[in-house]
Amino acid sequence: MDGGDHALLGLLDMSAAFDTVDHDILTEHLSRTYGICSSALDWISSYLRGRRQVVMFDGGRSSVRKLSHGVPQGSVLGPLLFLLYTADLGGLASKLGLSSHFYADDTQLYTTGPRSESVDLQRRMEHGVDELAGWMRSNRLLLNPSKADFLWFATHRRCNQLSTVPLEVCGLRVPLTGTVRDLGILFEAHMQMTGHVKQLVKQMLTPATVN
Repeated sequence: MDGGDHALLGLLDMSAAFDTVDHDILTEHLSRTYGICSSALDWISSYLRGRRQVVMFDGGRSSVRKLSHGVPQGSVLGPLLFLLYTADLGGLASKLGLSSHFYADDTQLYTTGPRSESVDLQRRMEHGVDELAGWMRSNRLLLNPSKADFLWFATHRRCNQLSTVPLEVCGLRVPLTGTVRDLGILFEAHMQMTGHVKQLVKQMLTPATVN
């Protein structure tokens, strides 16, 4: 932005990501990519398989169901196993000309360039999201394009030059947004953080409700 470039950020949403991890694919990744084998791999496989769950509500209890997919949420190992499961996404994004950040199941893609390349940057993002969605499908994950957010960034004086053309990803037209929330931070197109600061001040000045 300081150099006059525009930046396009995409925040992707995976549906029930932790619950759809395929145990066979995960153990194959751990063995092939990370060299985990023998008793160590058997231990992880034992940790994942054979789990059951029930739902209790208002004194009632559901039947016991066996869990054939997923990593335990709320555990220390669960997020780590999910990151290892999806680690190939970063390399794929890089090959497609996109930078990326991953935090558990939060996936962020971005690309930058001069205003004259904004159409190409948008097409790169669209193609990249479609390719990542294809990788996810082949690994039993599901990208939810209707919950994806895309936002252009530029300096305050260049904001009027930003593209307003919706992105076409996974067969859907996704409109651009003016602000996005990412890991608790409110981002705006000019990146001056005014909206985030105002929100924090408002929260600080609002009396806490005492139950």
